Amino acid sequence: MNRQRTGSVLTLFIILAALTTGIPATAAPPAGPAGPVVEALDRAAHPLRTVEPGGDTGDLRPLDRMIGDARVVGLGEATHSSHEFLALKDRVLRHLVVEKGFRTFAVEAPWSTGLRLDDYVLHGKGDPRRIMREEFQRDYLWWNNTDYLRLLEWMRAYNVRHPGDPVRFMGDDIAWSGPESYDAVEAYAAGAHPAGTTT
Repeated sequence: MNRQRTGSVLTLFIILAALTTGIPATAAPPAGPAGPVVEALDRAAHPLRTVEPGGDTGDLRPLDRMIGDARVVGLGEATHSSHEFLALKDRVLRHLVVEKGFRTFAVEAPWSTGLRLDDYVLHGKGDPRRIMREEFQRDYLWWNNTDYLRLLEWMRAYNVRHPGDPVRFMGDDIAWSGPESYDAVEAYAAGAHPAGTTT
């Protein structure tokens, strides 16, 4: 299975799992034949024990088979800041760290935010609540929630227990970068090309 197909299947798996475990049915299914799409989804779907992190992850074994030896796994969500999607993302990330050896969690957040939160998960520097409150503003407000805080705290606790094999946090959006990024670029330029920089 190629990586694009694997990514599509994985995304579909996550979305279907979140929808089927967290939202009660509001209407009876339509009568008549289901059709080839529904039949294919029925064959490919794998029920989840829960979307909440913690506990046995045996129900995620089909995900392991889909991932295979991939080095990057994308987890999307149909809405930003919905508890069920974020809780499932947390659960899957923990599983990927413990069972599959993944070590970086990247989220659509400013690069500079990622640096501050990575300092927290790696070294315990700063207060994650304060960092989230300061950094997750405007377009990133949806990440400032207790679900992401719980995930960051788990990452920090994991790193305390496994200092030689840490989990990292990364912001992968360059649409907005805090002053730390500009300071780092200026410091590099001043060191590498002092004649070309002004203060």
